[in-house]
This record gives sequence, structure tokens and C-alpha cells, in this order.
Amino acid sequence: MREDQNSPALRQGVDFRDTPNATARVTEHVRPGKKRAPLLRYIRINLTRTTRLLLLLVIAVIGIASATTALSGHEPFPSAMPFLWLVCAVSAVFVAGGLLTKKRIWPIGLGIALASLLIYIGGLLGNAPYVWNGATVTLAAVWNTTLFASLGYTVLYWALNYGMIVASPDDQNFTD
Repeated sequence: MREDQNSPALRQGVDFRDTPNATARVTEHVRPGKKRAPLLRYIRINLTRTTRLLLLLVIAVIGIASATTALSGHEPFPSAMPFLWLVCAVSAVFVAGGLLTKKRIWPIGLGIALASLLIYIGGLLGNAPYVWNGATVTLAAVWNTTLFASLGYTVLYWALNYGMIVASPDDQNFTD
């Protein structure tokens, strides 16, 4: 069986490979004075390709929402259009690269999500496209989608680094 030495599970200390029958207690995440690890350490989802596609989909949604906002002509704050188009372009390159490469590109996606979040915050301080500012209901919904997609990617990235989920090309060395 091929083992991935860069697996998030191995980096987090989940390694049953040299234990008898893979059942020996691993106490790396148990805090001193406690008997168990934190609850979230027990959640392990090993859907590598599905997680990879989910991460790419969230970034694609961020890019599409940014393009839709830019095409609407409703500027969230002064000089926002170049930033919206930049997020859209980088998202397109990220998704295309993510579909074609096997590299771990997730920190770049976090940068895209944080940039989109900063644009959203700038819109809140400026003239965000809401119905009461003269935007359509659809544009207001797309604008709010940028917030939820950015926060969603940030949560998925945290779970990826925490070891709860794993994205291709990594795996968690499960043995069935």
C-alpha cells in the first residue's frame, strides 16, 4: 500500500501504522490532566476528491459572484471594480489550476476568500448593493453570497488544517 508522507492526518499525529492491530491508544492530542482529546479530533472525513471539488466549487462561486457584482455596475465602494475583477480572474485561474494539478493549493484559495471578504467589508462601509441602495433583489443575494462563500471556504480550510477533512492528493491512511 502506498503511503502519503504529507498526509494531514500524519502531520497531525494520527498514525496507527506501527501499532498492534492499529488499536493502540494515541495520546498526542490529549491535554495534560484529561482522558480524551477534544471532540473535534474524533471527526475524520476521508472523501479526498469530493473535498477537493467542494473547495474548488466554493472558490468558483466567489469568482462568479464577484463577476456578477462587477457587471451590474453597482460599485460597492469607490474604485471597487478592479478588485472585483481581480478576484474573479484569480478565482478562474485557481479553479482551472485546481482541476489540472495535484498540488496542495489551498492557501491560495484562502487568500482569494479573504480578499473577497475584505471587498464585502469595504462594501458595508461604502455603498453595498442592497435593495435599499437601489440594487435588485438578485444582486443583493449575489452580494451576500460572496460573504457566505468566503466564510465557508475559511471554515473548510480550517477543517483541512485541523485534520477533520482531507483533500486530494492527501489521504488519512485509513485501513479497511
